[in-house]
Amino acid sequence: MKPRTPDLESYSSAVAGGFAGRWAQGVARRSAEASDAEVAASGWFVDAFAGADLQRAALSGRSVQPAAVAAVRAMAGEAAMMRIALVEEDPGLVARLAEALDGIGVGNRVRVLSDPATIAPGEIGLLEAAFPAITPALAAAVGDDPLLMRMAPLAARALPWRSVEPFAALASADLLLRVPEEDFRKQARFSGPLADYPPHLRRVVEGCSAFMGDDRNGWLVAWRAAERAGGVDAALAAMAERLRLLLSAAGEDGRIVRTQLLEAGKESVHVLLAASRPEHPLELNGAIGDAGGEVALTVGFRAEAEEEPESAPEPSPVLELFPVVAPAPEPKPRGPDPQAIADDLHARHRGELVLFRDLLASLAESGLTTEQVRAALAQLRRESRVRYRGLDAPDAEVDFLLEPALPTPRVKKPRKALPGELGLFDEG
Repeated sequence: MKPRTPDLESYSSAVAGGFAGRWAQGVARRSAEASDAEVAASGWFVDAFAGADLQRAALSGRSVQPAAVAAVRAMAGEAAMMRIALVEEDPGLVARLAEALDGIGVGNRVRVLSDPATIAPGEIGLLEAAFPAITPALAAAVGDDPLLMRMAPLAARALPWRSVEPFAALASADLLLRVPEEDFRKQARFSGPLADYPPHLRRVVEGCSAFMGDDRNGWLVAWRAAERAGGVDAALAAMAERLRLLLSAAGEDGRIVRTQLLEAGKESVHVLLAASRPEHPLELNGAIGDAGGEVALTVGFRAEAEEEPESAPEPSPVLELFPVVAPAPEPKPRGPDPQAIADDLHARHRGELVLFRDLLASLAESGLTTEQVRAALAQLRRESRVRYRGLDAPDAEVDFLLEPALPTPRVKKPRKALPGELGLFDEG
């Protein structure tokens, strides 16, 4: 399945906005279940480079709704309890963001300010500042609250690793990071010694080094080795993997960090998600599907292609001496088969008692969505192959049975004798 639009920027913005909406729904659901009423107003959404989408679109001569605006729209009712901070250092882009937010009907909630700590629940703060300059104040304002931060800089030098690390270390933070591939492609045009680079390319390399947290330029050696082996695309994938390892090392043990390649037409970009909860990688799959894209599924989850039913050819009124036989239509894949997903999950965990959160964590790279996993478990429960009480509790467990449970026979209670009525063994 291809995205609804061949424009990579529109597709990327739709995915980011859709994921923000799903993330906000999860925060709202957990807040509603919490006993502390203050938790309901503790979520943060931050776009560290809110105007970069407009800049990228302008460079390609296209128009796009920024991901920050798409996220606010996708959050809908949940945005009323969120603190939203959109960071942008260009005053002109700040004005365009304010205009775009007014266009979706939330202009009355927008404030241009300099201190993120003053953002109230339900407010949208436009912070006119460079992201590295505001990092300490923003980290202090967020604290331990749930956070979704999107980082999609236009240039690598705008996002040094030292500005990412404080947020990567937060246990309750989700980071959605877009690799600034434009700069990596620029430096690839020159392959000589670094000392011989033209000044503008040397600045690009220095920006990439700051982005990768590698002052010794070790990433450049890895880039050239990967490029010799598989070209620029392989080198970009290698950089995304180095970033994934960096994010994993900066966070808590067991943190899921996933790399996703977004493709539209002939364009592509790597996006990394450092997830605070095991269901969030699956929610990213759902956001990609909502935007018209597709995530490759793990072997065993996709059913075989469905053969087209053969129809009898229509009789021709004219006798053809040499009839042309039309080729058979290509079989159309049916996509994920719910029964196949259910069977695969049961085969993997047969006879095990599994925490639901651990089950979701094991499926981070499966390509499935949370809805598909829940539907598969519901199917298994109907078939008496699993037992569980619920899936929303933090310690929810799923018992994958060795054999389907037999229905418990209902014991029929003997009817009580009515007054004056003789029982079977009563004397007359």
